[in-house]
Amino acid sequence: MSPPQEKFLELVEQNKHILYKVANSYCREPDDRPDIIQEILIQLYLSFEKFDGRVKFSTWMYRIALNVAISIYRSDRQYFKNTALIDDFVTGLGFVDKSLSEAGDELRLLYQAINNLDEMNRALILLYMDGYKYAEIADLTGISETNVSTRISRIKSKFQKDLEIIHPA
Repeated sequence: MSPPQEKFLELVEQNKHILYKVANSYCREPDDRPDIIQEILIQLYLSFEKFDGRVKFSTWMYRIALNVAISIYRSDRQYFKNTALIDDFVTGLGFVDKSLSEAGDELRLLYQAINNLDEMNRALILLYMDGYKYAEIADLTGISETNVSTRISRIKSKFQKDLEIIHPA
């Protein structure tokens, strides 16, 4: 294996949680998650030679993962059929699915609320929950920092209202 391939595999392994978060947020069916992860990995690999280190690898990876997920989400056609899985990277999905199925009601409600958002708001809240600053989110998504702030505030308010309806005080 060449050094660039080794570096790519190392960086993906260190940041594979991003793959799982994006796949979980954009795929309602657990069986579809390996397919979206595979497509993200393909796009990451094809673009890796263009990665110049000006941003953190995780930021670059999020940008590609979200772009792939959003384009697949918007696609009307059956995107993945008869694809071979990249087993080394998707084996963790069983653990993720199991963890989510064993998670508390609040976590399941949170993921359900995230899944009910449109694709841009879903991307915004995922990045926010992962600790990205508004300026970084704006750069990743191509919208203004003010718009990011406004949208995240609205999402948080919506989540709070939804939780009040489910669990009145």
